[in-house]
Amino acid sequence: MDGFVNKFLSVLKVVTDDNKEDVDDKQETDGLKEEKEVQNDVQENGGKDASRELQLNTAGIREETEPVESTQSGSSSNSSSNLQEDSSCSLLSYCPDDIPTLPRIEQCIDIVPIEDMPLPSPVSQLESSTQSLEPGYTPSLAHSPSRGVLQRDRPPSPSLFDRSIEFFKREFDSIRFSLGTRPVLTHEEWFNIFNADGQMLDTEKFYSFLLDYDWPTELLQEGWKYLFEYYETFSNHDERVLVDKKKDAELENLMSAWSEILEKEDESEENARVKKLIYLINKDVPRTDRDHSFYTSNPENSSVLRDLLVTFCFANPDIGYVQGMNEVLSLFLVTVENKTAAYWGYSNYTLRNKLFFNSTGLMAKLNGVSELLNIHDPELYNKLRVLDCSNMLFCQRWILLGFKRECKTFEMAVKVFTIINSLKPTHYIQLQGLGKCELLSLDMFLVVAILISSRNTLLSFTDQTDVYQWTGKLKLSDMSAISHARQMYDEWANRNW
Repeated sequence: MDGFVNKFLSVLKVVTDDNKEDVDDKQETDGLKEEKEVQNDVQENGGKDASRELQLNTAGIREETEPVESTQSGSSSNSSSNLQEDSSCSLLSYCPDDIPTLPRIEQCIDIVPIEDMPLPSPVSQLESSTQSLEPGYTPSLAHSPSRGVLQRDRPPSPSLFDRSIEFFKREFDSIRFSLGTRPVLTHEEWFNIFNADGQMLDTEKFYSFLLDYDWPTELLQEGWKYLFEYYETFSNHDERVLVDKKKDAELENLMSAWSEILEKEDESEENARVKKLIYLINKDVPRTDRDHSFYTSNPENSSVLRDLLVTFCFANPDIGYVQGMNEVLSLFLVTVENKTAAYWGYSNYTLRNKLFFNSTGLMAKLNGVSELLNIHDPELYNKLRVLDCSNMLFCQRWILLGFKRECKTFEMAVKVFTIINSLKPTHYIQLQGLGKCELLSLDMFLVVAILISSRNTLLSFTDQTDVYQWTGKLKLSDMSAISHARQMYDEWANRNW
């Protein structure tokens, strides 16, 4: 509640400052009008009194504006010097390697000079935007030293009442998302993003639905087929029918390949490999979501899960089987409820992230999480470092399983998995001691958000064992952590580096 009140007070301060600025603008405008009237009076009447009044008014305006110009100049100078001082202590960088390193994000927020940011051509921007300007806006090529963007004469600022209503609306939407009470996607909204031939016309709207809406089961089955590239977004009805037939045939061929090897019962290397895969997978499948109605209502579905796992691992020997694959593939099979679409969606997801299914790739990602935590909460990072947990190994299951076991319900696990796969990785973080840059994906921010949300608990721990025990008991009961993760992601994605 204190944070809510503080935000409201900050809005009041901003509104007050804006109103004060509007008053100053009005006073200056009135002064210019008065000046013009005096000039006319001078021309028409040659009045000496009017001329003297003009000189006094002009002197008064000059006295008021000169200190402001001096302050702005000093601020700009300080910002530039601070940037030079901090330019050597950077952890962040873009790829490729020829792009220079940058200051940390908390430094960049305040001191990056606007002149260094890329700006569109003023003339081209003016020409392209003139037709769409709101009534009352007058385009201007004046360059603002404080903002570094094209300025336009703005209409009067919204009233305090309008600002307050907008603030409360944003807070309500944020709270609603955090509690998981999101709008439910309707069939009409879903069909409206397709044309008559079945081609998706608005992919941006599609990803907005994935991020901000709850999906009915029958629509989510279709949505995941596009999200995990079983269908192309531009495909039409007829093309998708052909895709279904083609993918069915390819899956059957892959399953037949290892089944025929197993039937030979020889001592070949291939036979031994298939038997080993079946042995490892058979240990994990029976305990995979065993209480879910998808498996309790039809025990044969566990056999389908096993066969799909063996097929994928046999077809991708460079990846093989890693414990936890059964959990992720089960998400696909239960959500899509179609063997072929589940297999190929899972295959696309795993191949896209195969780097993180080996120890080297996983440790690189965990190192990236460690760097992010050090940036966003240095105190908590130092505490974990003292407990010998700064390598984030206690979080590896979160990354591998897409936070499935950390969610209180299967339905929430599906929501979280959908969201973290609906945003592309943004920017790069330079890992200390490594010659690589790692993409910042939403699951990395979610790890940081979970840790920050439990910082008081973590700061009270005195032993590494406490951290691992806490990890085993962690359950996400609402969407507040992923809401925080998205805020951090947006901060990085929208930063002008």
